[in-house]
Amino acid sequence: MTNAVALRQDGQPSESREKGIEELARIRDEVLLWTDFLEKKLTEGGTRGQDRVMLLAAAYLEKAPLELCIKAAGEFGPRDEASKRRFREGRSPRRRMRDVGVDVTADDRAAFDSRPGLAMSAIQMDWHHWADERVETRNWIERITSPGGVAEPWAKQIGERLLELSRRAVDAPFFPVLDTWTATADDDAKRISIVAQLFTRAAIRDELARETHKKLLDWAKRGNSMQRRVVAEVCRGPYGHRWPGTALVRLRHVLAIDDAASEVAADALVEYAAIGSAELTRVVDTVETWIDRYPNHPAGPRAFLALADADKPTGVLATLLQLAQKLPAVRDFLVCGWSATLEQPEVRDRAYQSLVSWSKAVQAKDLEREFTFGVLIDVRNSHEPVDAMSRFLYGSPDQEDPAIVSARFALANLRQPDRDSQCSKLNCPVRRVDGVNLSDSAADSNAQEE
Repeated sequence: MTNAVALRQDGQPSESREKGIEELARIRDEVLLWTDFLEKKLTEGGTRGQDRVMLLAAAYLEKAPLELCIKAAGEFGPRDEASKRRFREGRSPRRRMRDVGVDVTADDRAAFDSRPGLAMSAIQMDWHHWADERVETRNWIERITSPGGVAEPWAKQIGERLLELSRRAVDAPFFPVLDTWTATADDDAKRISIVAQLFTRAAIRDELARETHKKLLDWAKRGNSMQRRVVAEVCRGPYGHRWPGTALVRLRHVLAIDDAASEVAADALVEYAAIGSAELTRVVDTVETWIDRYPNHPAGPRAFLALADADKPTGVLATLLQLAQKLPAVRDFLVCGWSATLEQPEVRDRAYQSLVSWSKAVQAKDLEREFTFGVLIDVRNSHEPVDAMSRFLYGSPDQEDPAIVSARFALANLRQPDRDSQCSKLNCPVRRVDGVNLSDSAADSNAQEE
């Protein structure tokens, strides 16, 4: 969920322009009617074997060196040396290419300049015409794009062509291939980026949108670390801007596990919240709901710690503290968020480091001293000293930073704020006297209505 400007960064066209370009290409392909040309070349001429596979390789690898297309064609079907030699015997491979409509450029690359749209038409016709070989075709694509495969550097273009094929194809191969590409838990940053971009493109296609949302949810819940990282990257980008509510649900599931995907998910939350007041409000409300609704789940505390991070120059903590001085609801969020986070053992060390960062930020005068420590006083008063707050307040053998010593002194000597005026939520953890919640009577009276 980067800044909205990212929607047009890196030379990527806007969504409306991209759709317009694709629609023009579709109309062009329909007008040119390459179906008749392909049927004549591939079915009437009896060239179902090598010529068909050579055309298929060139179609998926358009603009690639011709030698690469020939090697890829040799990987189709049985992979013994005799099978590979078939594509170099008889007519020359370049002659085969030209005979089925492929242009060979001056720098020896496969192209379709003289027949625009033929590549995608060939892919679609092959999938529909040779239905009994769909599994083999998909296996071939997965094989040549696997790590170390002959066409691995062309995985993004191949994925884009599978996406277009799958918009109308029976037994659509797009999602099964993405499953295979991410089947391992390897931290392949380039592959993760490619798959994330493909998901983002698929989400705006009417025919694939529903399956895209479902697949992202499945991967967020049950995927391996690589798949969960893909989900986090997707939700961090344009997908998260267009469907913020949907993205936040998926990020909650990703935040269930402390790994690289969870770090990306936390960054996505902060980056989205930093866009503006509406986005910050959405994230705060969402995280507050997670904490209330799923008290034993680490997603809420991890999200809260991301928002309360004093170390990120691009974070939102300073904004939250400024708002908290004006809006009691935001102050309540900070107090209740800290209280719930400190009760979650899975984030104990991270919570302690965040408390240390707050004290250092106060000492550096990046955060206002009295108000910041006033929030922590409320957190202290609402909490039993058995966790990160205890470690922060009473010392740790390996941590006696001057900023922490100063923070301990401040928390011990600052005037304690009035509880009712500082925390307005009925279930606020600081609104307790001798262990009794001051809102119990109100809760009891409302219980009759629920």
